[in-house]
Amino acid sequence: MPLALSGCGDSSGAEAEAETGSESEAADEAESSSGTDSSGEAGSTESTESSEATESSEDTDSSESSDTTETETGEDTETTDTTGDPETCGNSQLERGEACDDGNTESGDGCSSSCQTECGYLCLELGEACISGFNAVQCASPGPPFGQPSPIANTCQLATLSVDGSHIALSPELTLDGAPQHLDAMYTGPSNGVFGFAGDTQDIDAGSRLVAVDTETGALSPLGPSLGVWVMGAAMSDQGELWVTTFDTYELNATSEVHIAQVDPSSGEFLSGPTLLFEGDEPVAVWSIHVSDVAFRFDGAMFVSANDAGPPPPEPVSRYLEVDRETATVVSVVEGPADIYAAGIVFVGEADEIIAMDIRGDDDIFSLDLAQPPTLAQALLYADPIETNSGTADLAGCAKLNPQ
Repeated sequence: MPLALSGCGDSSGAEAEAETGSESEAADEAESSSGTDSSGEAGSTESTESSEATESSEDTDSSESSDTTETETGEDTETTDTTGDPETCGNSQLERGEACDDGNTESGDGCSSSCQTECGYLCLELGEACISGFNAVQCASPGPPFGQPSPIANTCQLATLSVDGSHIALSPELTLDGAPQHLDAMYTGPSNGVFGFAGDTQDIDAGSRLVAVDTETGALSPLGPSLGVWVMGAAMSDQGELWVTTFDTYELNATSEVHIAQVDPSSGEFLSGPTLLFEGDEPVAVWSIHVSDVAFRFDGAMFVSANDAGPPPPEPVSRYLEVDRETATVVSVVEGPADIYAAGIVFVGEADEIIAMDIRGDDDIFSLDLAQPPTLAQALLYADPIETNSGTADLAGCAKLNPQ
């Protein structure tokens, strides 16, 4: 059966979804990429019915018998998702309106009392307990000359993985409108959808744009315009704020300055920035633009993965920066080992544990503890889980992934 992976922040993610309609709209776009599209037909039907004033009330009454309820406020249409039937939820069978069924009606175990997948879980087998999980993406590297249009195709692949290292499922090659596409800067939203920023590495000047990601088929659906810059890290807070790191070009192995920006998750356009990130009086610079992911800790603090400016040798030390996003300044720094280029990070639990994806040599995934510098209690979680010649990688997961 299909994997059920939730990517919201925590229980406050539902509040964020209610307060910010923009994210739920993006989630609807993600659902439409897998073949579900009711809003367009409903809109045209309602406009036809409204022109017949004598029949409007009867038409409205009859339309309320559908599985989803639509209410209009001005030009906006809200869609309330159907949840599992309380009479059948918990019977270890996937019934209409259910995303999972683990054989009980208890919330907090990955499958809620209404049989909906909870934050940061994979529900793999009916009647079985759900497990904590996240997503990874890896793309082939074009190699030198860096910062130029890619001499090879946009070859990227997704993986759905468990926090305990026991499960991995790979998607087909990523495509947009049937053509290969480079994907970076993935994040998960409060509606459990996976999103990211995609671009054509043979059209460097266009940059990347916001897309919805189908983690099973690898299909990408555009949600915003090309931004003219490359977004290399992204994460959404529990309050529905989408923050990213940006660079002027793609695949640049050079000392590059980091910018941060806030993006509207509905339109895919910048709300603020890009703004140069400072550490004290100096701009933050990294060696390799791909070492610049964004993640939110359980307490709402925003982090950016980084490393020392290059070029090597010696290998640049990895760094993990706590960032004040309002002032674009670094609040604190944790330094780690020189043998990890953390191109993707997600936090685990109510602690300083992170999962990090390395892009040096074999692109392994590690568990790290930011409370234990400089080794960070480094432990291998997955050895090169996606077999590509990677120059880019990223992770997407709930801000409060459960330790497993």
